[in-house]
Amino acid sequence: ESTVPGSLSASVTVYPTPLANLTEALEALIREPSGCFEQTSSTTFPLVMAQQYFMSHQGVDPALIAAAKEKLDAGYKRLIGFETEKNGYEWFGSTPPHEALTAYGLLQFNEMKDVMDVDQAMINRTQDWLMSRCGNDGSFQLDQKALDSFGRAPQDTTDAYIVWSMLEAGYDPDKIQKSIDLVLKKATEGNDAYIVALGANIAQLTDRDEAKPLLDKLASKLTDEGFIEGAVTSITNSGGDALKIETTSLAILAWLRDDSYTEQVEKSILWLTERCKSGRFGSTQSTVLALKA
Repeated sequence: ESTVPGSLSASVTVYPTPLANLTEALEALIREPSGCFEQTSSTTFPLVMAQQYFMSHQGVDPALIAAAKEKLDAGYKRLIGFETEKNGYEWFGSTPPHEALTAYGLLQFNEMKDVMDVDQAMINRTQDWLMSRCGNDGSFQLDQKALDSFGRAPQDTTDAYIVWSMLEAGYDPDKIQKSIDLVLKKATEGNDAYIVALGANIAQLTDRDEAKPLLDKLASKLTDEGFIEGAVTSITNSGGDALKIETTSLAILAWLRDDSYTEQVEKSILWLTERCKSGRFGSTQSTVLALKA
């Protein structure tokens, strides 16, 4: 190496693959949790996914893992403080609990189990409370309360999200069969790509015959750019790029369970990684699903 007087010096980092810079980007997610249930989740849920990555990949600085664990422990303690006296969760721990927010929390607590100790009894009673909100037709009674965008999603969207969250957290499919039937009927007959993607995951988690047709239906909605088109809205009533990221991430999660969709997965993952800015993929919901994918 030689130096010419008066010349500039520069540092260049080369990332050989789109995911090679993910560890560095995820460092930006390590923040102190604060605020209500949803605000705390905006810190802790992406951090859960980051910690899963840190602990499953070699070469991550142990100090980084420890720092993330410290913040995650603090976030978990804050979150469980918002459980209501009737079980289930609400933004400030007030009664009545909120169904969509509780389903969101259930997914988060289930992911936390991979990286820390989580109270299984709490998860069980959270699922039982959600099930208590299920009507005879399989749909869920929904509190009309909403904060910002959360709580304003349509009935069909919310039903699908709740069923998916419960199954992801290990709820017995036999106990929620009417809801599964209802969601898969909506996904099969409808054209909302977000519900189709949730339906595909639900069908796979329950070994239903609808899985393959729904996976193909998603593949037909994959654009040349690599994202899924045709979603109406999401559980957080999102739109634009955030909705594309959420729907595409759900599609990837479904396709990953079937090796015949490798081409679709590769195209979508490439599009997804290009959406990352400082560790985040837009909103909290889109960041969480992107990191999970």
